[in-house]
Amino acid sequence: MIPCLRHLASCIASPCARLGLLLGLAAVLAGCTLVPLRQETADGPLVYRALDDGSRAASYAPVFVIPNGRDYNRIGTPVLRRPRPDVLEAAVDPARPVFYVLERTFESGGQRYTNFVYRVHFPRVPYLHLTSGRNSGLLVVITVAADGRPLLVTTVHSCGCYLAFVPTSYLPESAYPKGWNVQRQRVYGIELPGRLDYPPHFRPSLRPAVFLRDATHRVEDVRVVDLEQPGALARLAGPDKTAVDGAAPTLLQAPLRPMAELEHLPLPEGGTASFFYTEGPSRGYVRNAFKPFELLLMSWWVLDPHVGMDKRYGDARETGTVFYTSLWPWYRKASDMWEFADFLRFWGWRL
Repeated sequence: MIPCLRHLASCIASPCARLGLLLGLAAVLAGCTLVPLRQETADGPLVYRALDDGSRAASYAPVFVIPNGRDYNRIGTPVLRRPRPDVLEAAVDPARPVFYVLERTFESGGQRYTNFVYRVHFPRVPYLHLTSGRNSGLLVVITVAADGRPLLVTTVHSCGCYLAFVPTSYLPESAYPKGWNVQRQRVYGIELPGRLDYPPHFRPSLRPAVFLRDATHRVEDVRVVDLEQPGALARLAGPDKTAVDGAAPTLLQAPLRPMAELEHLPLPEGGTASFFYTEGPSRGYVRNAFKPFELLLMSWWVLDPHVGMDKRYGDARETGTVFYTSLWPWYRKASDMWEFADFLRFWGWRL
């Protein structure tokens, strides 16, 4: 691995590479100035929870805590539009929050588990961030045992990046990766808990609260919240964590929709089409989710011109793209999150 890193450093150090990098950055930044900027609202923090529709998915749905109400931070609804008759674009409407969910079972170690996969999307990550681009998304996976207790919370951006695992106290430590610190962990520069401590007896009102950073939507904390406790959601966004100038949080509810609906969004002229490209080299990727900085700075060593682009979560044979979670090209298939049992073993988990 060290010779590869040395080679990478020598490539960046070459005059031609530096010149190309600077010219590329200049071009991207110049392009950014052509995009009109709007004054975004900056209200107090937002707390999103799923509407209780009586489904099992609703009884495990996480809560999202967002530091302010700027448009690009709001969970929204993916929509399709036609700026010209021959052009189809995707966007995210921040005025209508929705959680998409997929329920899927898997077997590992002779046991059967259920994954509840929750997917949310934001209008964009603003410029001057590495992940800048439109239609960014986040997945939260709650892995549930046969007895109904949540064992593991997995978070990942819908490009497959910034993967994080937070086990619950219901998961035996024998299933943890070797050397796991149950107190804390660092995930790409952010400190997260090493374990979520639940009470001995689980009840559906106990949910993971996922705290997101401003602009980048990086997961910066995960806690357990009891929805039956009065004022519990408001206290999540208290001044110790995310409040803006002491502003009171806004509590919002989002309906749950099957993740398959992303394949059949309404068209302006009638009919439906997919949120994802369905043909060509970008098949399986979110429409208009181009990430210029990641393309410029990462694609050449990751060996993927689509690096950073949000993608469909599913079987690669059907979607056309692998939902890989390791940047190293030789681990692309092994780190595919769709084959969840293999994915867990790759990352050291022993369920």
